[in-house]
Amino acid sequence: MSNGKRWQNARRFLLRNLRDLGMGKTYLEESILVEARALVKDFKSCAGTPAHIPESLNVAVLNVIWQLVASKRYEFHDKEVLEPIAILRSIDSSSFATLVEFFPGVKKLLPGFLKEKLFAGQMKRLKDSIVDLLKDSIDSHRATLDPATPRDVIDEYLIAMDEKSEIAEYFSELDLMRIIFDLFAAGFDTTANTLRWIILYMARYPEVQHRVQQQIDEVVPRDTLPSYQHKSRLPLLEATIQEVLRASSMIHNGVQRAAQTDTYLAGYFIPKGSWVFGCSGICHMDSRYWEEPQEFRPERFLDEEGKVKTPKEGLIPFGSGRRSCLGEALSRMELYIFTAALLQNFTFSPPEGVEVDLEANSKQPSARLSKEQNIVISIRE
Repeated sequence: MSNGKRWQNARRFLLRNLRDLGMGKTYLEESILVEARALVKDFKSCAGTPAHIPESLNVAVLNVIWQLVASKRYEFHDKEVLEPIAILRSIDSSSFATLVEFFPGVKKLLPGFLKEKLFAGQMKRLKDSIVDLLKDSIDSHRATLDPATPRDVIDEYLIAMDEKSEIAEYFSELDLMRIIFDLFAAGFDTTANTLRWIILYMARYPEVQHRVQQQIDEVVPRDTLPSYQHKSRLPLLEATIQEVLRASSMIHNGVQRAAQTDTYLAGYFIPKGSWVFGCSGICHMDSRYWEEPQEFRPERFLDEEGKVKTPKEGLIPFGSGRRSCLGEALSRMELYIFTAALLQNFTFSPPEGVEVDLEANSKQPSARLSKEQNIVISIRE
């Protein structure tokens, strides 16, 4: 929700503090395993009957980063967190809302009643819901703040804001709420949607699912959840996650950037300030990088010895360069542990006589979100 110096300072602050709090480090693994155990328990309660993928998947993913941000986790069916998630979902499914998000100048062209009907009403509901969610948390952090022993991102931000340093010029409680909202939305949305794609691809390709499960069974005792110590011995699992990242290419059009200077690229002139989008989805389906890119083949990420190969330059699910995704390391860890836990304990399949639909939801042009559809969760013995 920011740009220029304000965005740069916020990003530097978050990178430093999230890493200090454990993002991308092995001791954060236990927090993810806690959510994985709870997720397995919740999925068991949904097993046997065709239904949409449980909402608990979103909350489990959110809880991991939310403990770093606010030292708090939500129960999977807590209305306090499910309400803003539902509103975000409704905005995600609105192509108009997305158009305005990426091209705000469009809003100026519309009459007031249309803006209110198509966009402003939704955003006001979301804003009110998020403010209610965050204001109490910020106020309670402020009331119990001990600058000598910060607990989480909110504490660190309040301390930086109070120090009146040069960086504090860009810090305020309003900016804190914006940053937390960004982390809230990104914390559950991208990783949870990728996990949904993984489940759908496993249901569509049962032979791949079976081979991954076989490898997990050979390496991990059934009474133990797979952890990072098993990762090197589960190359097919890692290759399958990589292939889903390539095939689903969730943020396939990237997000908007701007050229900082006049730039020449491949013979084209890009004036300073021009908006630029890095379209990873094109790279992920480019036959110059991938043999038969339309095919779902996890083996493309394995070498002749069955070990995971370094991903090709054409695989950029988390962006590239100095502006790659802030939470890439955390997301990779979550994808591995949650996927391993779910495939160890469940088999996913479509209802009898139905084929899994792997086409993206056409209502959301900026991201390849999966379509809501029924899946059968079967408990593995």
